[in-house]
Amino acid sequence: MLETIKSYDILISQLNKNIRGLKAHKKILDKKEYKYLFPVFEKAMYIAIAASDLIICLKYLDVSNAVRNGYETNYFARNVAHISYELINHKQKIIGEEVAKTIMNKIGVEALVELKKCTNQLKAVTKKHHKKLNYLRNNLFGHRTANGSEMATSMLEVDAREIYNIGKQIFDVYMNVFAEYITLLGKI
Repeated sequence: MLETIKSYDILISQLNKNIRGLKAHKKILDKKEYKYLFPVFEKAMYIAIAASDLIICLKYLDVSNAVRNGYETNYFARNVAHISYELINHKQKIIGEEVAKTIMNKIGVEALVELKKCTNQLKAVTKKHHKKLNYLRNNLFGHRTANGSEMATSMLEVDAREIYNIGKQIFDVYMNVFAEYITLLGKI
């Protein structure tokens, strides 16, 4: 279990190191001719923060499940479902019009192919899991149903392993998107 926790911690640390590096862009790119890069840096930072939030929740879901702490497992499963819902529900934030225009103008339309593949992967996850994630978000975490019995019954039906797998799929897509942003920033 300690090796698993260390693996999560390394990944979380690296993501947050990248976030700090991306935050410095306003200080680094102070020349007018580089202002066009701001939206790309901002989007890369959004992707990294979203991935960081999700992997932290996945870590604690995994650990809670491994030590058989049912209450925490259920809590983190609902939290992962909530974050996952938000990330698939706002998939248009992965690229954005301004970023797409910058990339197309500087590199060409072919540079967007990998990002569009990631968007399609996210659409597939959305199609398969949106209803479940929406229910969990709206009734068990983001907004809570006022009916305690209904909430307790629904909480007992949460499949933590399934939620982990959904969250992991979304995390993997976001990491691919982030890696593609880093590659594109090197080319722009």
